[in-house]
Amino acid sequence: MNDDSMYSAVLEEQRLALFEYLSDGVFRPIGKPPAFCREILGDDAAHAEQIRLGDSMPFLDNFIADAEEFWNAESAGRAESGAWVEKTADGRELALEASAAWLAGRKILLLQNPQQRYDERVQVLQTARDSLLEHEKLLREIQKKEILLHCIVHDLSQPLTAIRGSLSLLKLQSMGPEFKKVMEIAERQAERQETMIRGILQAFSAELAAQQVITNDPSKAPDIARCAQKAVEAFQNAFKERGARIALSPELDLTRPWRVSGEESRALRIFGNLVENALRHCPAGSTVTLGTIDDGDFVISFVDDEGPGLPEDLNAARLFDLFAKGKGERAGKAGLGLYFCKMTVERWGGTIGCENRAPVGARFWFRLPRASS
Repeated sequence: MNDDSMYSAVLEEQRLALFEYLSDGVFRPIGKPPAFCREILGDDAAHAEQIRLGDSMPFLDNFIADAEEFWNAESAGRAESGAWVEKTADGRELALEASAAWLAGRKILLLQNPQQRYDERVQVLQTARDSLLEHEKLLREIQKKEILLHCIVHDLSQPLTAIRGSLSLLKLQSMGPEFKKVMEIAERQAERQETMIRGILQAFSAELAAQQVITNDPSKAPDIARCAQKAVEAFQNAFKERGARIALSPELDLTRPWRVSGEESRALRIFGNLVENALRHCPAGSTVTLGTIDDGDFVISFVDDEGPGLPEDLNAARLFDLFAKGKGERAGKAGLGLYFCKMTVERWGGTIGCENRAPVGARFWFRLPRASS
């Protein structure tokens, strides 16, 4: 391959065409014009010794006037046309860019086909458009869920309000011991039903809130170790009533950075749900311990108890399903607390689980990405 062929091959591979400006809109091709030029200009014109480029490309014709001013001023640097699109004879679109420059004392027009960059820009715009449509779809789904949620809660609460009102009126009447006992049972069940309705509302409201974007800004993200500390302080009295203790792990260093992806109020509720679960199973004289562990780009938080542990035949993952409850008289009331924890942690890009500890007790843990990772 001679030097001219090599030169033409490089221009072809780079999708570049060079022309020397002669005068009055006339150019002389330098080297063999690449394929994209031949598609626009035609084979005859592309191989001519002189050619008026503006006749085939009206946008370029306007730029040539600016290029002439640039060449006449003998300015340094380049004059750029910006991108435009031309159609080939078969109707295809080609992205083009032109620039005027002085090279070796000659007025040079460089014509470029940045098709790959053009396609990438189109892809970026299409991706942004698709993302916007998905975001709008998500917002519509959230609105539908909010409407359905409020309708359900309203329909469940309305008859319950009437029932509790009726029970209150009946209590004003004189009644024997047996009837009074039945009334107390009815009131407890009504209260239990109201608690379940509140739990459903909180769980699904939290699910809707968790679908919103959570900032990963370290300055705004929650410090999960401080959340554990607040949970310990909040539950001190409840554990004293049971003759048990709640404490932070002595190995936890609160001065280290423990910020994670998420939102503080829901992080506190995760700890609260796990601590309430431990409170139901901790024997008198035992200790429930909260802590966090460094796991590289993640942080693992845990709640350890000294209770009977998880039953051998229990599928631990099922504990976190909606309305799932453990076995025994101390099982949760509605099966919503652990479900909320799982749903929220997974929304934040984390995982959650539980396991038995040696020699006794269970550990409930959740793993969240650091806010800076």
